[in-house]
Amino acid sequence: MKIFKSVILIVTAFLAFHSCQKELIFSSNGDSTGVFKKDGSGNCLPVVVTGVFKVDSVLNNSFFVDIQVNVSTPGTFDIKSDTVNGYSFHKTGTVVFGINTIRLYPSGKPITAGTNTFTVKYGTSTCSFDIKVSGPGAAAATFTLGGSPGLCTGATAGGVYTVNTALTPANTLTVQVNVTNPGTYVIGAVASSGFVFTGSGVFTSGGLQNVTLTGTGTPTTAGIIPVTVTNLASTCTFAVPVLPAGGGTAAVYTLDGASGNCTNFVVNGTYAVNTAMSVSNTVKLNVSVTAPGTYTINTNTANGISFSKTGLFTATGPQVVTLTATGTPVSQGPFSFSPSTGSGGSTCNFIVTFVPAVPIPSGDYFPLTANSWWSYDYADFGVPQPDTLYMNAMTTKVYGGNTYRELGEEDAGLPTDTLHYRKSGNDYYQWVPTDMYSAIFAFDNTTYAEINILKENAATGTTWSSAEYTGTVSGIPAKVKYDFKIESANTSITIGTVTYSNVIQLNITMQVSAAGFPYTTIQNSNYYYAKGIGPINIIHTQPGGTPIGERKIRNYKIF
Repeated sequence: MKIFKSVILIVTAFLAFHSCQKELIFSSNGDSTGVFKKDGSGNCLPVVVTGVFKVDSVLNNSFFVDIQVNVSTPGTFDIKSDTVNGYSFHKTGTVVFGINTIRLYPSGKPITAGTNTFTVKYGTSTCSFDIKVSGPGAAAATFTLGGSPGLCTGATAGGVYTVNTALTPANTLTVQVNVTNPGTYVIGAVASSGFVFTGSGVFTSGGLQNVTLTGTGTPTTAGIIPVTVTNLASTCTFAVPVLPAGGGTAAVYTLDGASGNCTNFVVNGTYAVNTAMSVSNTVKLNVSVTAPGTYTINTNTANGISFSKTGLFTATGPQVVTLTATGTPVSQGPFSFSPSTGSGGSTCNFIVTFVPAVPIPSGDYFPLTANSWWSYDYADFGVPQPDTLYMNAMTTKVYGGNTYRELGEEDAGLPTDTLHYRKSGNDYYQWVPTDMYSAIFAFDNTTYAEINILKENAATGTTWSSAEYTGTVSGIPAKVKYDFKIESANTSITIGTVTYSNVIQLNITMQVSAAGFPYTTIQNSNYYYAKGIGPINIIHTQPGGTPIGERKIRNYKIF
């Protein structure tokens, strides 16, 4: 995809936190013992919040928070939170050995809007979670489901699904959404086998996010069951494996590389200190299945992170299982993980390397820090498009001996391209196809080169040119070059209701020569880079001003 289809998006959203006086009063625990699952900072992990908490709304059992405890001695429990902002959470019951999902229900009603932090206690173990309270007239969010109208992007199911067995809080469905306007949300998902998933809450910022829905109902049919997810404005589909009544039989399988290093494992995602894991943080393991059935694979917890997956093998032979990470890393460096198939089963080892937390840059005109993201409204040839473009900073890649930050691009929730940038001194470079900066020109065969796309501290009027790149177009010899000019080294631009200052306006003129004729201009592009943010507006025109494309920043997050 041409670059004009990817680089423009930014509208910062800052979260305002409201603090309230807290009264820590805990009831005593029951006769079970165990600990909360939490990260290195003491935050409950994972946490699923369901319900739109609003000022003065009376809370009932349609509002709840799911957390997890690792039980060492089964028995009864009594878990209660402190009281914050006029409400609290509580649950009693019984738990079994191992990981249990506890659904806490609230009582009372919120007094003021803001973010409330609750602390819960289980024996001597404590953890905390946040609830965002909206004003009484909070607006509904605008968002689309990732993958709509096809397969849900990055969706994962939690828990085991069995015919005639009612779903529990452990049965979840995590889906990806692309938020264009923050606000309240409601998402539902219906399976064709007697069970559903629901989720509601508040989006406080835009961009790609993960939402976990909770399941209810009782499966009636075994097999790979289709599920339709909807927010009324968009839909996507997913499949959940449902076991026969009684749970079926456990699969017989081994991890490839058992008793040693896992064979040909693949770690996906960026693992940075103090950055919580998401559905993009996974590891793919190879297994050999000799008898179909259910399986659960868990790893140890290292550096605040663990991986897990529960599912169903429907066939024998070599297969790939994708485990998803949870937690928040606390230290940098390599850490070893040992996935296990259960008591008496096989295990192997794989390594994940965690990178340092990267401070937010204050001076870069195109921050290239891991996990930073931008989203844009765009128009093609003067026609506004219904979806948004999304660009996020991912891993790094090496080309021509230089290391570049790889940025993934998505259009309407679907991956469309990968882009590669680096900064050296005051200059920014991109590794690109040599015809990439044009929407209307393309060589027959793709060649790549590094192009100096921005000079950060150059004065107004500074110019430079790219090298000359040659090829053929429909078999006719052709060549192209790019002329760059800093139109303004420090200007301001207003997009929507936001005025951006400390902006560099850069003009790029694309020159093309074919069949030996002189160079002629076929496209002009104006890029606007805001200090500490990145590209906030891009306008592409043909000679004479005919529009080709425009990209206006909507939201962004710089890490």
